Amino acid sequence: MVWEIIRSMKTIRGLFALFISYMLFHGWAVILLLIGTLITNPLWIAIGTTVILFWFGPGTPIIPLIIIVAFFIKRYILLDKSERIHFRTLWKKLNEKQNNG
Repeated sequence: MVWEIIRSMKTIRGLFALFISYMLFHGWAVILLLIGTLITNPLWIAIGTTVILFWFGPGTPIIPLIIIVAFFIKRYILLDKSERIHFRTLWKKLNEKQNNG
């Protein structure tokens, strides 16, 4: 189901929405860590590392959050209506595969 949602983001607006969503949750910490390492700023390194480790910790829903926010950005902010995703249909297909296989 997640892969189907990601595949629906194949337009330029969809990719841009994924990029923005990633930068909101996780990307800024990676950039902060890289810049902190380059200029040897321990505060920036600590903040970047803490955020990255928090999101990669157990029980944190980083991937679903990024996808949901990207879908929202694509649909309502960038106004891309190129392809509609029917979540109920995808959910039923996923449950049928699990029940049959």
